[in-house]
Amino acid sequence: MTEQNVLEMINQIRVDWKKGDDERDAGLPREIEGVTRIDDIPYGPDPTWNLLDIYIPQNVIGKIPVIINIHGGGWCYGTKETYQFYGLGLAQRGFAFINPNYRLAPEAVFPEELDDVNRYVHWVAEHADEYGLDKNNVFLVGDSAGGQMAEQYTAILKNAEYRKKFGYELTDLKFRALALNSAAAFVLDPGVIGGATVGYFTPEIVKEKSDMLNTEKYITTSFLPTYISTANEDFIRELSIKLDSFLTEIGVEHVFKEYGDQDNPRPHVFLINQKDKIANQANDDEIDFFKKFIVK
Repeated sequence: MTEQNVLEMINQIRVDWKKGDDERDAGLPREIEGVTRIDDIPYGPDPTWNLLDIYIPQNVIGKIPVIINIHGGGWCYGTKETYQFYGLGLAQRGFAFINPNYRLAPEAVFPEELDDVNRYVHWVAEHADEYGLDKNNVFLVGDSAGGQMAEQYTAILKNAEYRKKFGYELTDLKFRALALNSAAAFVLDPGVIGGATVGYFTPEIVKEKSDMLNTEKYITTSFLPTYISTANEDFIRELSIKLDSFLTEIGVEHVFKEYGDQDNPRPHVFLINQKDKIANQANDDEIDFFKKFIVK
């Protein structure tokens, strides 16, 4: 596959997926009851991509527990605007929601998107007090490609040897749990990297940095408690099932949930759809899981 082929695939994804996302979210309000939103806060040097929004619940007494999001989109698509309604919904459930952009492939290649994630995690640590955020109760969420990065970033947080490979430093944030929704994982397995994803995980990158890509090698029992969700028609459902088995084998506390059935099928990353009753139930379930790990 040529570089031009990959670029054409990425451009087509950006057109097709945005059309679907816009149709899904048509008519949803940008402002919702009980939530204050603050948009377009810079967290890094790139004036377009290093921006984040914060959605803050108004009915919380004291410091507010925080969800930091890593959006999906095949490492080549997606923005905070795509995730604003999902984030507002989680904020309405009592958590501040950090909703960032990050640079995308092919302009960014591995691990540059994760570098942006690290930048905005550090931004949260440095600015939490300004927004009343509880640095002692921080939660990480990622879906699809964002799920891969959330899994990887958690492994980096919890394994000093792995962290050294990326050159990241810890903050004083206390991460309590992780949610992986329709997450990509085991990226070195045959078939996981292909098509448009080659724009981020180029053949040269895979060859030179395969050890950095082998996230599961560095996951230990110190990994965060994890909520894994998938759906009966999730096209990468098998990766969630494999991750469930893997975490069971090494003794990591986690929950595995699959939503949808033959009569009520649900697709990849269905829980972003704020008009879907099953998606709302899935989000309730995930928030209930997080609440078990809040430290008073």
